Amino acid sequence: MPRTRTVGLVLLALPLLGGALEHGPDPKWLRWNPATRTTSFELIAGLTGQVKSPFNFNGYTNGELTLTVPESTTVVLNFVNEDGTPHSAIVIDDKDPMPTMAEEPAIPRAYSVKAIEGLGYFAKDVIRFKAAPAGDYRIFCGVPGHGLSGMWIRLKVAPGTTEPSMAETPAQSP
Repeated sequence: MPRTRTVGLVLLALPLLGGALEHGPDPKWLRWNPATRTTSFELIAGLTGQVKSPFNFNGYTNGELTLTVPESTTVVLNFVNEDGTPHSAIVIDDKDPMPTMAEEPAIPRAYSVKAIEGLGYFAKDVIRFKAAPAGDYRIFCGVPGHGLSGMWIRLKVAPGTTEPSMAETPAQSP
């Protein structure tokens, strides 16, 4: 009997080992309020249970996830660090060469506190900014070396878009 219970527990835990990538982005991460034209996104640094790398946002690395938001809307990134290593978030231009650490954000106020040193385990911050100008960006970990290690996802500020969306995108190495 104990052996059966152990196997059952292991089988129940197996989906957790695959993490967010197994079934695509979690719809709970993204919320839209059309009345206030506000996009809210749960930005999770170092999502646990990922086999790829602890240097991830929501389980994705190297631009594998794209968050698309309507131009001129309010974006609220509810940042939490679920990894024991300090992490941060800063919106930078989607261009190469990739910086080694935090720099000036491409959009005013589009960065977490402690962008270079990072926030500790389970620390949180709310990043609030206006999605303008239209263009392609990266949500990038500004701690030295983390972004270069693949800790970034895409942000697209799209004119003509009526509501936000998120989708998996092909990985891009630095």
